[in-house]
Amino acid sequence: SSGASAAFSVVLPFYERVLWGIKIWIWIAILLFLITAFLAYWFIKRYIDSKKRYHNKVELSELPKPGPKAAFVGKIAETDHKTYFDLEQFKVHTIVAGATGGGKSVAAQVIVEEALLKNVAVIVFDPTAQWSGMLRKGNDKNMLKLYPNFGMKPSQARAFNGNVRQITNALEVIDIKKYIKPGEIQILALNKLDPKDIDIFVANSIREVFHANFPETPEIKLLLVYDEVHRLLPKFGGSGEGFLQIERGCREFRKWGIGILMISQVLADFVGQIKANINTEIQMRTRDEGDLERIKTKYGPEVLQGLVKASVGSGMVENPAYNRGRPYFVSFRPLLHNTQRLPDEELEKYNKYNEQIDDLQYQIEQLEELKQDVFDLKLQLKLSLDKVKQGNFNMVEIYLQELVPRVQKMWVKLGKSPKKRELKLVDVKALKEEMKKAEESRKEYEKNNPQQQTVEKKEEKKVLKYEKVVEFNNALNFNNGVSVTSLQELLDVMPNITGPTFKHHVTPEKNDIADWVEKNFNDKELADKLRAAKTHQEYVSILEEDKSKNNKPIDEKKENEKEHDGSTTNNVLNVKNDAVESAKDEKTSEKTHTNDESLTKQSVQRESLSMSSASKDNQDSISWNEVKNKLSGLSDEDKIKVLEKSKNKYPDDLNILFSLALLYHKTKRDELSEELYKQILTKDPDNAKALYYLGGLMKIQKRYDDALNYFSKYLEKNKDEKVRLLVEKLMKLK
Repeated sequence: SSGASAAFSVVLPFYERVLWGIKIWIWIAILLFLITAFLAYWFIKRYIDSKKRYHNKVELSELPKPGPKAAFVGKIAETDHKTYFDLEQFKVHTIVAGATGGGKSVAAQVIVEEALLKNVAVIVFDPTAQWSGMLRKGNDKNMLKLYPNFGMKPSQARAFNGNVRQITNALEVIDIKKYIKPGEIQILALNKLDPKDIDIFVANSIREVFHANFPETPEIKLLLVYDEVHRLLPKFGGSGEGFLQIERGCREFRKWGIGILMISQVLADFVGQIKANINTEIQMRTRDEGDLERIKTKYGPEVLQGLVKASVGSGMVENPAYNRGRPYFVSFRPLLHNTQRLPDEELEKYNKYNEQIDDLQYQIEQLEELKQDVFDLKLQLKLSLDKVKQGNFNMVEIYLQELVPRVQKMWVKLGKSPKKRELKLVDVKALKEEMKKAEESRKEYEKNNPQQQTVEKKEEKKVLKYEKVVEFNNALNFNNGVSVTSLQELLDVMPNITGPTFKHHVTPEKNDIADWVEKNFNDKELADKLRAAKTHQEYVSILEEDKSKNNKPIDEKKENEKEHDGSTTNNVLNVKNDAVESAKDEKTSEKTHTNDESLTKQSVQRESLSMSSASKDNQDSISWNEVKNKLSGLSDEDKIKVLEKSKNKYPDDLNILFSLALLYHKTKRDELSEELYKQILTKDPDNAKALYYLGGLMKIQKRYDDALNYFSKYLEKNKDEKVRLLVEKLMKLK
């Protein structure tokens, strides 16, 4: 046999080798898996982060913790972490700003709810009566369905103890101490005041706090809430007087344990001592260019991006004591109370019974001074007031039906009559002195902070078309409680004006939205486009398109002058249409005389009570305000008596002079009327109303030369085709 042998070697592949007891290919597989997992995690995290609205850093350890003075306001945005505010921080004042529909009212009302739950007294100065819903339990389904997201239960929905009072006189003295009830809210509804009167009332309220002699305290005792406070700014039609007084309050109130909560559409316009004394800033979603630029400059583009993307009900919070002073975003919890304002019928009942109770209180105090036993009466009166606060008006009526006769019986027994309670009004001179102090304080601040003054001037800008704000009494009020006063507000809220609300305001017979746009912004083209639209989505598209093309700067001063001139001409001249159409001959002139007298009677009250714009200075506006509120409900003769006394007191107030002249005109006291018209023209030679009415008076008396003289002077300053035609007809009669 034969054999052969050969040498060979066996080589294992690299990946088959063993490293630390495991083959290398397994190590490679593990490494590839880990790399894949890491990359997947990185891409997923990046995707999730790209979907987040808020990217700012939040240190939970640097935020307020739950406690006796902690207010639960919601969650850190896009997390499940509950967040709180320290109520004591509100002594250094707070402002909540944002566009209509962005959630600023919810944020402010959450703070107020928490203050009430912690036994802090709250007084709200409410220009729309929207806060009256605080007195009723929440039943909004959209609000209730959010409760579980914040760890809340529907059973927590509740009303808050308090009262609502209608303010009808801006000079009414507000007894602040009377309204301070721990854990109660007092709502002072200002919706029936003229916008300029609201300015005066706010200044008046601040003055009363200074005169209340509160003791100093380290704890917060009272929260004063000023809603729609931006309307006090001159840019939005305010005189600035109330704003200056709030500046004083921001500087002084903290030592008395009083905090100020301001709610505004804009924050960039808040300057001076207000800005310096704001400790907590809450900025909800906004489209105001000034606020957006300020946030970008102060906090950086990431915070700006978060705010622009913020959902309704979420906003930026900044407080030096929170999160190391860095801003962070909060999703505010749903409200406990009712989101709808009380109907006007219920508000009238509050006014009615509050008036009766105040009258009885005054009588009982007089009886007590006469050493009468009024213990039971005071107890029953308190029960009546408690039922008013609960809105249980049937029980109020029952209590008062028993109480009123008992009080009357005691007066009969004494053989005396009670003094009548009179509304206490602030002294006009004293209020003017307070305003002067506020102005001096502002000037001192500007002197000591020249750089800040320069910055404030730089921040001034022309108002865009969509930023123009109309006065409260010209607001568009939707039946769901929302009010808008600018095209931007309308654009903000239109996505939520759906279903029954939209159908209520837009029907085949009417279009409240389009009518409002045409009337207040003189934009017929936009109004016609809205009238042609059928759905709220179309309205949003039309407004967005119009804003992109036509949102140009406007000169608000010129706009206001134009509106004032237009309203002056319309109010004065439209009541004379019959006079313009006639005057062809003597017979027609007689007929015109009759028509003039009739139409003048219809216009006198409206004219005499709408003259605030004629005032030349603050003294005039305050003095006229004092007089105007005395005229309501009086007969013509009583009005004349009041105005004659006021004329002696304020001889230079054109409002008073013109109102009295109109009443003389109406009551056919032509000589007295003529004298006052001429007195007005001596002080203000270009006064359009005086020129026109005096011309009309001369025409009625067939003094055609004088009539032509005054009408011609009127036409020198006012273009009016109807008056020109009237002049031509008078020339023929002459």
